[in-house]
Amino acid sequence: MAQAQLEGAQRVGSRFPKFTFILDQGKQFGPRVGRLCLTRPSNCLPNHVIDIRTPNFLIGTSRGVVPHFSRDHVHSANGISWINVSFESFLEQTPPVPTYQAGSQPLHNFLGFDSSKHIVSLSLRDPLDAREMPPNGNSHVSALCMRGVRKVTPADWRSYVLTMQPDIAFALSDTPFTAAPHSQKRLTKSIERSAAWLADLLRPLENTDDSPTESTPTLNVFVHMAGGTSTSARRAFSHSLTETLHGLEANAVKPLRCLDEGVAGYSFDLAALHVRPAPLSTHHDRGGGIEIAENSLSLQNSESLAQTPTPNTAGTPTSLSSSMIEPLSFLSLAPTLDELLRASLDPLPVAKPRLVTDVRSPHEILRLIRDIGVDVFDAGWAVKAADIGVALDFIFPVPSEHDNSPDHRKRDIGHNLYDAKYAHDFVSLTDAFLAGHNRTSSSKTPVCPCAACSPVSSTSPIQHSKVDVQSHQAHSDDGTNREQFLPPFTRAYLHHLLHTHEMSAHTLLVAHNVAVLDALLTGVRTIISGHADQNEAAAIFAREVTRFEEVYDGTMSVLHTARDNWKDVKYARENKDARSVHSTEVQ
Repeated sequence: MAQAQLEGAQRVGSRFPKFTFILDQGKQFGPRVGRLCLTRPSNCLPNHVIDIRTPNFLIGTSRGVVPHFSRDHVHSANGISWINVSFESFLEQTPPVPTYQAGSQPLHNFLGFDSSKHIVSLSLRDPLDAREMPPNGNSHVSALCMRGVRKVTPADWRSYVLTMQPDIAFALSDTPFTAAPHSQKRLTKSIERSAAWLADLLRPLENTDDSPTESTPTLNVFVHMAGGTSTSARRAFSHSLTETLHGLEANAVKPLRCLDEGVAGYSFDLAALHVRPAPLSTHHDRGGGIEIAENSLSLQNSESLAQTPTPNTAGTPTSLSSSMIEPLSFLSLAPTLDELLRASLDPLPVAKPRLVTDVRSPHEILRLIRDIGVDVFDAGWAVKAADIGVALDFIFPVPSEHDNSPDHRKRDIGHNLYDAKYAHDFVSLTDAFLAGHNRTSSSKTPVCPCAACSPVSSTSPIQHSKVDVQSHQAHSDDGTNREQFLPPFTRAYLHHLLHTHEMSAHTLLVAHNVAVLDALLTGVRTIISGHADQNEAAAIFAREVTRFEEVYDGTMSVLHTARDNWKDVKYARENKDARSVHSTEVQ
């Protein structure tokens, strides 16, 4: 079945978009700015280009849906330009339902995203899901769907990618989702499998265009940087991407001379590196899915990993020399997150985008930009904050008037709207931004454009028929149709919605938190690009990051408190529902 799907996908006549990354300013490591450009081919119109300035963010989905958002919300959120779809959530059916979508750009059309505005990428697994999984095999990856674990082979994944035609595809990776430490033999297997699965996805496609001069279509592939918590293993994997191929391996990916030539960007999934949370009781327990890290830069038991003796490597495949990976007992110190990322990136080209998923705080985002030069982050932490009722409230760079409170306490990064103190707080969600309704031409404070702080009234009547068009035609050219902001939704109103379990509360909070995250990265780009001298830009940016860390609480204590309040409200509702059911049964 997979082979039949693959052959059918290779007959698709549409062309894949061209993805490029332009590094405007920056070095191998340190703050940098650039542009992600996706050019969509067109037969009759000029090619359409989606231009995303970096550093920027992507947002993940659940079954193709941005959490708490309708399609209209996604289209109206100007900060959302890159959306990632985890395909494992569709694997309960064989073949998966999205593969039935016909026509060009099937992934966009099936999920309802705007091809003129949104880059849509496809990964097999959710990069934020680090729960323990059955081990992968030499020819399959374990993926989790509603009906349990499914085994997905590289041939299956290639067929899904070619059928769905995403703008960007993530290659399969053999990431061990089992308790650390991992042996040297396991790390070697992980590197070899990941490289082999990448090579399978990079195999050339058939040229399906009628024109003999048309170039062979190519996929835009991001690769997860394997190697776990071993710096030497990470360097070994990076070298395997850049080394020249020979023989059958070279023929399989021809005309590529090495795997890195076919790679569009590098991905780092931090979920397996962060401290592992307690195991989930069930797959459908949404409450267990909301996790807030105690320390966003802590690694998964890396100290124990460094002290683990090297196992017998007699069975290690010969394609990767064991000398490339230092025995774990040789590691005198546990590597930090910066050291792991640098070990992966040091042998690789500078001018390719770097994506990091499962960041846990704005502080971690700023540090990764300052120390590593990361270009794209996921917005999962901002969505999780909205899940537990937190409205983010911070700004970068920090204005001079945003000093510490009189008691020398650092500012919280947001407001826990479950807290009773907000029950009668009738102001907008943020202190760092103005609401659109309160904007003035003389104020230097930026406006939060989200649907919660700056709701917009309809600029024209809603027309349901030709009669409506005629009745309102006289008012269409009178010059009165202009953008009008309504008063913002207040903290007291969101507090009420959260305690009454209204879904609109989380929709407004996600819209707000994504807008604050977008403003953070806009401020980052402004500072870095505002200085032509790279060393000067790096120094000024580092000072601003230090000031941000001095003003805002890096322990994220407001999120931990909000999570506890969210649980209390959740359990209170469950107990009430249980009592209601019992009362009905008695009657």
